[in-house]
Amino acid sequence: LRSVGSRGTEPGTFFRPNGVAIHGDLLFVSERDNRRVQVLRFPDFSPVAVLGEGELRSPYGVWVHEAAPGELIVYVTDSFQDGARFDIVPPLDQLDQRVRHYRLRIGHGDRVETQSLGSFGDTSEANALRIVESIAGDPVFDRLLVADEDMRHGQTVHEYTLDGRHTGRKLPAGT
Repeated sequence: LRSVGSRGTEPGTFFRPNGVAIHGDLLFVSERDNRRVQVLRFPDFSPVAVLGEGELRSPYGVWVHEAAPGELIVYVTDSFQDGARFDIVPPLDQLDQRVRHYRLRIGHGDRVETQSLGSFGDTSEANALRIVESIAGDPVFDRLLVADEDMRHGQTVHEYTLDGRHTGRKLPAGT
């Protein structure tokens, strides 16, 4: 229908966008190579905020949940690898950073406050998040679903609570 933005690092420009989510008149775009999530406002796609700069290393999926009126929680999968090679998964003790989440408060006018809420991810051999991509949630059932595309350990979807606790549930490997 139309093109928005160009390649670059400035607000409103993109470098390897991966995931998108929409909440109201806000568009959230995760950018793998800019290592951030941009928040843009419809209909003119004006930049509103940036999340994760200095924390995110390889963001992919993004999902947004309204925790209270004017307060959004943004979940971002971070599929960083160990070193320069894409196929080297970090050691288990580093996989507690696979999902990062942020609070975004929308005030009067264009005032927006952002806050990092930390990261989470199971680090056990059986339930670690190794190569994360898509993420989606269900606030009614306190459920967050995280896709793990690691073929060596069986591609699956892990279930977490919205506060970052692994429930011990996941789809059978390879589904």
